[in-house]
Amino acid sequence: MGQAFPSVSTAAAGTLLRHDMQPDRTGWTVYDVLEGRPVCLGGVSLVGLSFEEANELVDVLNRQDLEIERQARQLVAEAMRPRSQGLKPLPVGYC
Repeated sequence: MGQAFPSVSTAAAGTLLRHDMQPDRTGWTVYDVLEGRPVCLGGVSLVGLSFEEANELVDVLNRQDLEIERQARQLVAEAMRPRSQGLKPLPVGYC
């Protein structure tokens, strides 16, 4: 259901956000879209929350995931850069 609310889960256009929210019998549940089950933090299932609580938790969890993904991409890009800076070229004809 949270995917229907633009402020909840469209922070990154074209990116599937891992966390969403859906109504339950007593309020709202924050769930993991990839695993298809409620999120547990510190052994506590995030169920029966108010809309505002669930919405804020979804936003926080998705921002955290996006930041981790951004940092991972940056590390990969840095690792793939040529490391020839500071190296002297070999003399012509030298192999």
